[in-house]
Amino acid sequence: MDQVDNWRHDQTDILNGIEAELARTAEYLEFVVERLELEGSIWKVFVDLRQTIGGGLDESLEDAAAWWAGPPKGGADVLSVNPETEQINLRFATTQPPPPGQKIRIYPPRYLDALRDCWSNDEWAELFLEWLEQITHSNTFGRTTVPDAQPFQRWLREQQIRAFKLPGWQVGFLWGPPGTGKTTTLGAILAQYLVQFSSARVLLFSTTNAAVDLALVAVDKCLEQLAGSSGSASEARRRCFRIGNHFIARHYQGREHLLPVKDETLIRQLALLEAERPDPQDVQAYARWKEQVELVRQAIRQQAVGVLDSARLAAMTTTRAAFTFSDLYTRPRYDLIAFDEATQVGLAHALVVALLGRKTLFAGDPEQLAPIVKSEDLSARRWLGQSMFVHMNDQEDSTVVLNEQSRMAEPICRIVSNVFYKQQLVVASGCLRDPAWNSYREPVHVRSIGDNNTRVWNTDRDGTWSQRYHGWIRYGSAEFVRDLVCELKACQDEKDILVLTPFRAQRTLIRTFLRNENCSRVIVSTVHRAQGSERHTVIFDPVEGDSNFLNGEEARRLINVAISRAQARFVLILSPGDRKNPLLNQIASLIENIGAIRRATPICEFVSRRGFPACAVGHVVAIGRRVGSVTSVLNNGEKFTLTDSSTGEMKMYKTSVVVRNCREPQQ
Repeated sequence: MDQVDNWRHDQTDILNGIEAELARTAEYLEFVVERLELEGSIWKVFVDLRQTIGGGLDESLEDAAAWWAGPPKGGADVLSVNPETEQINLRFATTQPPPPGQKIRIYPPRYLDALRDCWSNDEWAELFLEWLEQITHSNTFGRTTVPDAQPFQRWLREQQIRAFKLPGWQVGFLWGPPGTGKTTTLGAILAQYLVQFSSARVLLFSTTNAAVDLALVAVDKCLEQLAGSSGSASEARRRCFRIGNHFIARHYQGREHLLPVKDETLIRQLALLEAERPDPQDVQAYARWKEQVELVRQAIRQQAVGVLDSARLAAMTTTRAAFTFSDLYTRPRYDLIAFDEATQVGLAHALVVALLGRKTLFAGDPEQLAPIVKSEDLSARRWLGQSMFVHMNDQEDSTVVLNEQSRMAEPICRIVSNVFYKQQLVVASGCLRDPAWNSYREPVHVRSIGDNNTRVWNTDRDGTWSQRYHGWIRYGSAEFVRDLVCELKACQDEKDILVLTPFRAQRTLIRTFLRNENCSRVIVSTVHRAQGSERHTVIFDPVEGDSNFLNGEEARRLINVAISRAQARFVLILSPGDRKNPLLNQIASLIENIGAIRRATPICEFVSRRGFPACAVGHVVAIGRRVGSVTSVLNNGEKFTLTDSSTGEMKMYKTSVVVRNCREPQQ
């Protein structure tokens, strides 16, 4: 099979994966309205997630169209969604949204249709796959495109400085574990790149509108620092633009220059057309309607292209890039493509967008959440459920791993580091010397959990399936969360508390309990929605820890995200059933054994006692350099197990070998 045949095989595999995922993707989601609020021209629609048809709320709906049957029938543009408050924010509504008890439909942007169109083009598909083959076999480096870190050296850490070499690689990887300043580092790199290379053009992508906003603002903040001594930095600031209409306005207060002028009439016209969508079975009417929609969308695209003509840096979502690929592809190639949150961009999607540039920089964390794929199809999981980080080699210079974090208190960092990052992640030295940083991370004592940075709260109740809530719930842990929050809010702001659970049903139950106690400002979220956020106190309720959902590689990433949101206090709720999950049990053991190194007893002191090794069960011991708790005796005392206090892993020892090693020095 020659190279072209290989590419055709992969193209077919990718298209099959896209079709499999499309088959699992609902055309629309339907929600029951609970109440409406009008704020200015924005309608806030609060919905009942227990009565959802087709799926839940997440940020992917920000580019969606809303429709309701009426009377009067109407439509709108989805500005944003807030799953924590079960809220959909609409703008450009053609009529008032439906009243409580009525239904509203949300039509998500089917970016997979656009992605399928890209991969259906044989010429493009060959270029995408040729690019992948080239960078996996020969990822070249050129010093002429490396920006100078010196202007930011005062506050950059060692690995952040190293990351400035990444634009020199044809493909570079910036691996940023939680709290290491990945987006800030990317912002500094891109700002200096624009200043140092005055004709260079950059495309900046991320997965959600909020993430695009934060990444673009990070670039602008760094350019602002440089502008005091560099006229080219001031010029570059005026030519960085946010492409798309779904930006979060509050992020641009004082930075309005980042927003291009928009024709709101076109968006309102598109919303009206979406409200008048005919039945696809009426072929003639549907064809006329679709032609009108395409004309409006083309006008919107042309407006965006006009902005791109003058932009040195253009920032947009990867979804928008898929929809406008043909427009972007016909333009001169960009000098650098930069992805933030790149580990949430599927491989097939990343290959399409990466072709637009000469060099590409992927910033993300492969130990955090991967792209969401609903299909079990292997092709879908291979090309949509994996990111470009599967081609990263962390032993090569084309990868830089940030290893100092400034979010988590040391005991929380130690757990995350030991379990997920091979003990390489540490608290930044500057933070350890900062009295204010340390003071914020000293939890106030509360009666039910004390004042430790980490705590396991044990419950004897496993999760149960609820017909009412359509999912896994656990009343006992929901009641504990309610009581703990009531305690905590006496000494800290409710907004500093984050409650996480993997199951939407438990999220709804906990939120109901908290509302009844007037604690509605506490954020209760599924873990997928929490990536990128941080709070003083995080409470994690796995609900059904031994479920298939919470066992496996993606569950590992999910649990990592849950723990690493915490700045000062992390509380883990576990039942005996939850502890059957090896990862949760490992984390619990680490929490319970904090301080064990200081109080460990040498194993040799137990060897001479009667009944060894049974007499050591439950004690924290040191065997060589390893410290842990002896947890069980096997084979009538021939072996015993120890849970390592540093990693939470279980180790097995032969009793005879331990006895011999203890006695040999005495002979």
